[in-house]
Amino acid sequence: MSLQIGPALRSGGESLLSRTGAVLLAAYIALMAALLPLSNTMIVRIYERVGLAEAAGVIPLVLDVPLSVAVGGYLLGTLVGAYLSLVAVRTFVSGDGRQFPSGAFTRNVPLAIANLVAGGLVYGLLVALGTAAFVIPGIVAYIAFLFMLPYVAVEDRNFVDALRSSYRLSSGNWLVLGVLLLVVFGFAGVVGAVVGLVSGLLLPPALGQLSLAFVQSPVSLFSLAVVAAAFEQLREADDDHGGATPATETPSTPA
Repeated sequence: MSLQIGPALRSGGESLLSRTGAVLLAAYIALMAALLPLSNTMIVRIYERVGLAEAAGVIPLVLDVPLSVAVGGYLLGTLVGAYLSLVAVRTFVSGDGRQFPSGAFTRNVPLAIANLVAGGLVYGLLVALGTAAFVIPGIVAYIAFLFMLPYVAVEDRNFVDALRSSYRLSSGNWLVLGVLLLVVFGFAGVVGAVVGLVSGLLLPPALGQLSLAFVQSPVSLFSLAVVAAAFEQLREADDDHGGATPATETPSTPA
């Protein structure tokens, strides 16, 4: 069975607008608001070290902390982001927008985050290598391993097993998944361009950057919700055709 784009987009929107979606969105906005000055501070401190103090002076939202503190804070924020993604995917796959599923915040968190970080690095490397090899292989890698996150979050797989399972589940649906991602990224690009243009014309630099951060949060969360919906749709179809289910398949021991 091919992936149905309309239902995946609709499910993603409903998840974002649900009660749990609102809670997750608030957490995402708070994280984005914290990461922005840390990111700006890292850029300014690097500019200062290479003698570009004049360029550094026009960047807003800079903290009065050294580069090491900014880098440490940003890395910590990245781990918080991985944790929020873990909780979000578990919540969206459950399909109940009224309450968070049991264990969404606590189940296997350290190992899951470790696998997300390691898997994310491997995923990024595969995409980068594929992109370097005439672009198309990179796009295929991005699509084929898209479900690494849901497999780690929902089924407690280690990242190697998650990448392998994602490839198997996505096979035969690469073109449809590519169209789905194109729709999501196209929407995100249009919204970002409009907000960026309006904020650049009407708002001071600091508020303009914050407005983009506030827009990026729902867009990122919507993208996760759509991926979760596509994952659940294909997983259910796979179960109907004799694939292993979470209830009958023994998950791999997390790495």
